[in-house]
Amino acid sequence: MTRISKQLSLSPGKALPGARVNLDFGCSTRPYEKVDVRSAALAADRPGFAFGTVRKVKPGKYAVTLHCGPETSTATLEVLPLKKQVGKVPAGAPQTGGTDGPVDSSGTPLAAAAAMGVLAVGGSGLVLARRARRR
Repeated sequence: MTRISKQLSLSPGKALPGARVNLDFGCSTRPYEKVDVRSAALAADRPGFAFGTVRKVKPGKYAVTLHCGPETSTATLEVLPLKKQVGKVPAGAPQTGGTDGPVDSSGTPLAAAAAMGVLAVGGSGLVLARRARRR
């Protein structure tokens, strides 16, 4: 009689470092036998090994092995490369948001100050109106 009733399978079979992977298998052992999942690329969570987390390893294919007493079942996990956020590092003023000449202010700070003033006056008026109702 075999102890492994369902061979080990991984879902997804391809993942980035840090991703969670579902471990699906069936194992019936005797009380003194150990159930363990081992891999250089996957850290199995406890208890029950239902999930594992992909370790930060080089991209490639890695074996994930279920040890069910003396029997084993192996599946393959492909670790995908992390994508770089910026392909080319920006250099110089135009690429980084700076300018080569004077900044055109075009009244933006003045408009913001005027808007804040209107809010302050409106807020003060609201406070005075509420005080007048209470008297």
